[in-house]
Amino acid sequence: MEKYEKIGNQLIESMGHLDNVESVARCYTRLRVRIKDDSKVTTDKINKIDGVVKAFSSDGKLQIVMPEYLDKVFDYINAQFVGESGVSKANATTEKVDKKREKITFKHLLNGILDAISNSLTPVIGGLAMAGLFLALLNLLTVSHLVTQGSQTYRLLYLMGNSLFYFLPFLVAFGASRYFKTDTILSLILAGIMMQPDFAKMVSTGGGIHLFGLPVAAVDYSTSLIPILITVWVQSLLEKVVDRPAMNKFGLLKMFPVFLVMAPLTLLVTGPIGQGIASVIANGSLWVYDEAPVVGITLLSLLIGFFIITGSHWVFFPVAISNLKRLGYDPFLWAAFAVWNFAELGMALAILVKGKKRSVKTFSVTAAFSIAASGITEPAVYGLMLKMKKPIIPSIIASGIGGLFFGLFHVKVFSLVTVSILSLPQFINPAGGNNFILAVIGLLITTAVSFVLNWFWGVDESMFDEDEIEAAAEVA
Repeated sequence: MEKYEKIGNQLIESMGHLDNVESVARCYTRLRVRIKDDSKVTTDKINKIDGVVKAFSSDGKLQIVMPEYLDKVFDYINAQFVGESGVSKANATTEKVDKKREKITFKHLLNGILDAISNSLTPVIGGLAMAGLFLALLNLLTVSHLVTQGSQTYRLLYLMGNSLFYFLPFLVAFGASRYFKTDTILSLILAGIMMQPDFAKMVSTGGGIHLFGLPVAAVDYSTSLIPILITVWVQSLLEKVVDRPAMNKFGLLKMFPVFLVMAPLTLLVTGPIGQGIASVIANGSLWVYDEAPVVGITLLSLLIGFFIITGSHWVFFPVAISNLKRLGYDPFLWAAFAVWNFAELGMALAILVKGKKRSVKTFSVTAAFSIAASGITEPAVYGLMLKMKKPIIPSIIASGIGGLFFGLFHVKVFSLVTVSILSLPQFINPAGGNNFILAVIGLLITTAVSFVLNWFWGVDESMFDEDEIEAAAEVA
């Protein structure tokens, strides 16, 4: 038996077996599992499994941080959860079990929305990072005059980096279809309706658009996330209506009734509603930025660690992408991600210098390198900050101070990349100016403040033993 299979089986057993699983997803470093009954999950056992840095479970959500084996373990567990036919084995085994109707509460609804956004975006995150870094490097080539802005070379390079953002509805449709368990091809067709070049021309030329006399909103859906999310969700509801044994005799045309309804509904209802919601959220964030940028960014920078720790930070991505599309930059949300990453970098460096145990120093190097090279903070957050407890307050204060600096000097980000030392070109303004210099100064201040505060706050290694820390260092 392969090692990842052994780890996968241990995880399945510790989460109450497949019967207790509703869905399985992943991001960069975490396995995300929707649980039916939290009481059946034994996080203590999960935390002792080889490769697991940290596991936590609440409100039906189990998150397992395990960077080293995540790819293969996820594939293995997902293969066990979903059979070759695409039917959930967990659902198949519990089909005849009477379940109490779950009470719908605001908290339950909010968790559902966050899960839908997070899991639908998960397959896209790697592409976003690559495309964002590509555009950041293009900015660097432009300001260094190696590439002339407006030239054919520039336009072609920009086209390469921007293609993912322009066709984002297709990618989100793919991720959403997997989360909502819908027909993926149909979801992509609905995204294609939004992105159809002829429809885009009708929108760009202006004037009224009508379907059977009904008004169609003239909306540019490129780079939009929420419209296709809502569309695929409604698609999933309709598919449940037609997903009956009697419909199987129609073969390939089984989903045609769904398409017949969803095709016009996409342009008449779900797309415009989604765009309206997206506009309200984006305009709300920009209003906060316009009215009180310093207060808004500082507050968000103080709270962003909580969102990242709970895995709910993905909810900010649609807003940041919307800002990037409308303004050419994000002036608000990405600042919080940036300063938090460098606050954690300062913390890891302070622990590296002040720590006494060799294994603590080894793990601190790993955590610091992970942030500096790729912007991944989980090893530092779970392996150092939350484990030691004492670094929590200094890290939050440093992040808030960094946010204050970014707010005071109106620092902006011009491409969405996980913030690290290597991705700093994302702060370069193609039109020139000192935004990049201000960003570097702000991040240096954040790192320095975090280092100093954590140094004087002290490093408590008493809750670790050598073997435990060495195992954590190997995982990260």
